[in-house]
Amino acid sequence: MRSRSVRSPSAEREDARDRRSRRAVTARAADEGFVLDAGQVELLDRIAALAAGDTGGRTGLYVSGPAGRGKSWLARTATEALPVPAERVRRVHFHDFFEELRQRLGPRVSARDAIDGTVTSLLDGAEWFFFDELHVHDPAGAALLTRLLRGLAERRIPTLVTSNYAPEGLLPSPVYHHLMEPGIAVIRESMIVTTLDGGVDYRARELPDAAQRSAGFASGRWIVALDDDAIRAAGLEPPTPDEAVDVTSGSYRFTASAVRDREVWFSAGALLEARTTPQDYLRWIERFDRGVLHGLPPLSGLSRQAQQRFVSLLDVLVDRDVPLTVLSSVARHAFVDRERVPPDVVRARSRLSLLETRP
Repeated sequence: MRSRSVRSPSAEREDARDRRSRRAVTARAADEGFVLDAGQVELLDRIAALAAGDTGGRTGLYVSGPAGRGKSWLARTATEALPVPAERVRRVHFHDFFEELRQRLGPRVSARDAIDGTVTSLLDGAEWFFFDELHVHDPAGAALLTRLLRGLAERRIPTLVTSNYAPEGLLPSPVYHHLMEPGIAVIRESMIVTTLDGGVDYRARELPDAAQRSAGFASGRWIVALDDDAIRAAGLEPPTPDEAVDVTSGSYRFTASAVRDREVWFSAGALLEARTTPQDYLRWIERFDRGVLHGLPPLSGLSRQAQQRFVSLLDVLVDRDVPLTVLSSVARHAFVDRERVPPDVVRARSRLSLLETRP
């Protein structure tokens, strides 16, 4: 007679926690008016397996795919539903990672010490690590990310990563890509790599309703404004020349068109063609509640560096849920005026679909 297997009480408790976490995610989706698609359900299963340690010895899950497929929403919501104390969860956006590193750099701290210190401060006490929207475009980022990935693998901390790039697509520059190869190897060795792509950009298809537009990034607008009269017709007052003022970031100064209480206006040229960085944007959103970007041309009218800065600006504002009003010479749907664009620009276009449009 075959004996029945008996599950341990701890296994039963883990199953119960897993079911509660899944129910919390599906309930959150229902509250927001949608049902998880098949790919999202499969990803939720993979995240649950990672949380339960049922990943064949791998300690991470790397999820790539086009913009708007629900990677960040699902990963963030699943992370929030985990039975892990909040103080043991680390959620990191790459721009915040660099800002902490910058703060650690000083005359008595070497780059290696700063990187090691930043990684240690992030990982000490962590039981779950969520790295959202991972992307790398320079050698410094590659060095920092590789050190972090190694630390996560060595400590065997469950790690959830979302990205628009497959691992081999990180740091795509042919000049510098080899610097990312050690980090890619760590990803492949320590993580399960999967893709989420149901073929639908949900940001573009499921536009925010009135309640969602009441605050945060989705409360911003995209306005076609060729002159001051068009700006006034939209209920805004164009800045006058005597409103121009310098705003600082560290030891650097940049010229804003106007600062009105906690609202800042920048021209596209002053903000995007100047050598601003994501760290500047992070500092400014501590001072300002909303921003207005005026004089934005179509994508082809920006330099390559300015295009990347616009992408980074949107990354920061969406992550921190800060409203942005864009005054442009073109309609939102016509902004990306090239057929072949990198994943970062696709991500930016998807995010811009959250803004209310006004002809």
